[in-house]
Amino acid sequence: MEVIPSVDISRGSCVKRVRGVEGTGLDLGDPVSWALRWEGEGARRLHVVDLDGAAEGRPVNIELIREIIRRVSIPVQVGGGVRDVEAASAYLDAGARWIIIGTAVVEEPEIFDDILSHVGAGRVIAALDYDEHGRIVVRGWKAKTGRMLLDEAARLDRLGLAAFLCTYTPLEGTLGGVDSETMRRLVKHVATPVIYAGGIRSLEDLLALRDAGVYGAVIGMALYRGEISLREAINLCR
Repeated sequence: MEVIPSVDISRGSCVKRVRGVEGTGLDLGDPVSWALRWEGEGARRLHVVDLDGAAEGRPVNIELIREIIRRVSIPVQVGGGVRDVEAASAYLDAGARWIIIGTAVVEEPEIFDDILSHVGAGRVIAALDYDEHGRIVVRGWKAKTGRMLLDEAARLDRLGLAAFLCTYTPLEGTLGGVDSETMRRLVKHVATPVIYAGGIRSLEDLLALRDAGVYGAVIGMALYRGEISLREAINLCR
């Protein structure tokens, strides 16, 4: 299983939020330095999110993201504000290996299809953020859709996407543990690789996800608070 460090960006700084709420969590300074640190500790892939872009519906910190991609030698998956072909192309032109699309997947299927036709499904990760009832949430987790995670994943499975990124929103940034049982059911349900995020706090959590068959785990708060050693986590999950 891939252990994927996250670098979330807001107002030019690396931040970690609790359940995505602005003003909570940690303000950690220069995102480029953190990206280089995680690469130095053995990361084989980075997860970078433009939180301001997600809020505004368009890339905001793209020059900073471009600098991160330029400075590291590992592939980077990037999300935040990808709601049209122009935004998707901007991130790919900046050097992103994959782009992460959330709201448009569910609410704007025509736009999502347009992006897929322009960039190719293999460059796209569908973000399927879900709540405690297994329902998909969108628009910064503020809007419930009524669609169920397993059903939506099954609908998208035929497209040949790079991955599903499944964030369990009640636990994101809380160090509250992981929803490994839902991931176990999902992995049995689809052929598309599954990446999990939300609540990871320990090596035991990572092992639970690995044993559930998850392809990758995005880890943030536990790294930045020193709860988990990235190097140890990577070695354990190989």
